[in-house]
Order: sequence, then structure tokens, then C-alpha cells
Amino acid sequence: MVSPPSDFLLIEKINQCPKLASLRSINETLKSLLDSEDSFVAQIAEVIRLDPSLTTRVLDLVNSIFFGSKDNKRISGVEEASIFLGLNRIRELLVATPVIEEIFELGKNAPSFNWEEFWKHSIGTAILTRELLSILEQSYEEEADYVAGLLHNLGTLIFGITFPDHFQEVYLKTYSSTEKVIEREKEIIGWDHSKIGAYYLWNHHISDEVVDAIHWHNDPTQAKESTMLGAAIQVSDRAVTELGVHGLGRFPTPESGSYKELDGWKILTEQEENVEILEEKLACSIVRLSQTLNGIF
Repeated sequence: MVSPPSDFLLIEKINQCPKLASLRSINETLKSLLDSEDSFVAQIAEVIRLDPSLTTRVLDLVNSIFFGSKDNKRISGVEEASIFLGLNRIRELLVATPVIEEIFELGKNAPSFNWEEFWKHSIGTAILTRELLSILEQSYEEEADYVAGLLHNLGTLIFGITFPDHFQEVYLKTYSSTEKVIEREKEIIGWDHSKIGAYYLWNHHISDEVVDAIHWHNDPTQAKESTMLGAAIQVSDRAVTELGVHGLGRFPTPESGSYKELDGWKILTEQEENVEILEEKLACSIVRLSQTLNGIF
């Protein structure tokens, strides 16, 4: 058996990956509108229209995510998109659009990368992470909850770019569970995708809470900066997988509700007085998410 590459080589390779622009970039005028209780959809649409590039990007993203290639259902106006999505989704898309575009560009260097499955899983995890934390009345600045959920598997892409042969050796095989995929990553390359993604983001000056949550989203008991965020990602990641949206891993779909067996669920419910209400609200969110994901791509 060939030994995995040294940490030095891993770090050197990751450092050579192209840099993503700041994940915090967002139009300040639009941000203030979105944060205002007096915001109106028409006002927000007007601000978006001031940037033709942003208009095109938001509309393209809305249509690709919710309608795929169904041309007869395409949304053509910003105000219509704002009404259809609501203020929270517009905020999320404005934060996510530059990131998604840059990662698409970055991913051109990764062979055999299934973008459809990657984004369905990533966007689903981002949406559910935010909704779960909202149910728990946990809030984060600068969209950290959504961004962390969206980028939790970024390390998989970095793995594919830096070590394409090893990547195919891991991801072209079938496993009994997602845990087995992670074990195989460590056997082949020494690090798993969580550690790779966390290092990449840390190296590009992303906030400690996002880096920490992504690093430990498969084992949130180890998180130091953001245990709740890491736990929410772990639970959301599993719940999305239970819907049959696996991302890139090839393994059987876990049993529905198996997320309740995770350490992340124990962390999230540790101080909850009424876990049943939390379960009911989360179940409703998962049903809505399933309907959303069925329209993606």
C-alpha cells in the first residue's frame, strides 16, 4: 500500500490552488435594505437593477436552481424573482452568487467532478443549516451560517484539483456509509475533505467560526470556535443525504431521521426544553427543502 503524501506536500499543493475573492462582498445599500423592517420587494428589485451584472447573475441562479432547463417556467424579472424567493433567499443568493461562480471557475481544473450533485447537496445543506439554527434562535453575522453550510464540502473540490488521481481512487468507488468515504480519504491522502477545506479557507482569511465549523462538521464535539454551527452543519448534511442527495459520495441513502443519532443533534438539543417541537419544525423544513431540491438543475 502506497503511503499518503506528507503534510508538507499537501499544504504546498493546496497553497497553489487559485484564491477565491472575499466571501463577505455584498452591496452595502442592498444589505441595509434587506436588514430594514421597512423593506419592500420593489425597492430591493430596483437596487438589484442598478447592477446589470448582478441582475443577470441572480436571475440565472434563480432559474437554474428552481427550474433547471424548463424554459416555459423561467423568471425574467427581478421583482418577480424577489417575490418568488422572499427577502431571505435574495440575501442568501446575493452572498452565494459570487462564491458559486468562482467555485465553478475553480472546478474547471477538477476532472470527473459531478457539479449537479455537488451543488444540490451544498445548497440543500446551506438552506437547512440556516433554518435549523433559526429554529434554535441562533444567529450569525455576515451570513456565516449559510456560507459555512454552502462550503462545508469545498475540500472535496480542492482534493480533486490538487490530487486528481487520488480523488478518482476515492470517489469512483462505492461505500457502505459516508463515514467510510471519510476513512478512505484519510487512508489515501492523510487528510479528509473537511480538514482540506478548512485549511484552504483559513489560508484565504475566512473567519475563524466558519473555518472551525467546516473543519469539524463531521465531528462537532471537537469544534472550539463554533460548536453549534458545526453541529447544525452535521445534522443538515445528514438530513439532506437522507433525501437521497448525497453529493459526490457513493453509498446507500441513510434511514430517515438517522440524524438524531449524531453527536451534532445531541449538541443542538442539549439545552432544548421541548425537543419534540424542534423535531416537528425541522421535519417541516426538510419537506420544504425536498420540494426545492427537486427543482434544482
